[in-house]
Amino acid sequence: MTENVNIDRHRLMVEALQEYAACNDEQLDWILGLVRHRLGAARRMGVPVPAELAGRVARLCEKRGWQLDEPEERT
Repeated sequence: MTENVNIDRHRLMVEALQEYAACNDEQLDWILGLVRHRLGAARRMGVPVPAELAGRVARLCEKRGWQLDEPEERT
């Protein structure tokens, strides 16, 4: 039962990230606070964050002077 809940949460997070990725920059900027925290939650859950979305969010956060919820690990 717990596995099904985790799979559903994982699937829902993937779907949410796809919806955010479909937003244009103006729409993304409007919901930026939510999206940056959701990206951090996705990373903590082990859900892969699309690189293009992560880059756009990082750029918009930098423009506002905001830190990311959980910065990308640089290698």
